[in-house]
Amino acid sequence: MNSRFILLLVFTLSCTAFAQGGAFDEVNAWRRAAGLPQLIEDPAMTEFAERKAQYRAAKGLKNGHQGPSVPGGWTEGCGEATSRWGWLTCATECDFQYGGAGVALGADGERYMVFVGRGGSGRALINPNHYPIINTSHLTPSLTRANAAPVVAAATAQPTQTRCAKCGRVH
Repeated sequence: MNSRFILLLVFTLSCTAFAQGGAFDEVNAWRRAAGLPQLIEDPAMTEFAERKAQYRAAKGLKNGHQGPSVPGGWTEGCGEATSRWGWLTCATECDFQYGGAGVALGADGERYMVFVGRGGSGRALINPNHYPIINTSHLTPSLTRANAAPVVAAATAQPTQTRCAKCGRVH
């Protein structure tokens, strides 16, 4: 009976640690559920994505890739939705090897998500028009709540509008 208790305790602690992951864990959980390979986290990419997610949430930017631009060689995906939708950005389905992700809660109660990837061609591995809806939001239970103050000095730059390589729309 003691061995069962110990196994249950180990399982519970493992699940709790996994549930306290973060945005990058959400991206990899989404990719696993969609049958895609996991990414290797790049801490610089995650830091950028977290700052951009906070910036977008603080300003309520819901029109795609607004805010600080990604460095050269990186591809980004941005999205916003309520938590019931889980992870929801473009570029998450692409053939990248490395990535980073950030999510922040806006005053409107929506999650502002940013994914950045590199080390691939940017080719979609699944049809981006048929994303699976996979609720991963339980992996980031304590979101950073964005405030109206600028998050980073670089974030004070004017938003840029460019044609999205993934969807073809101007954001």
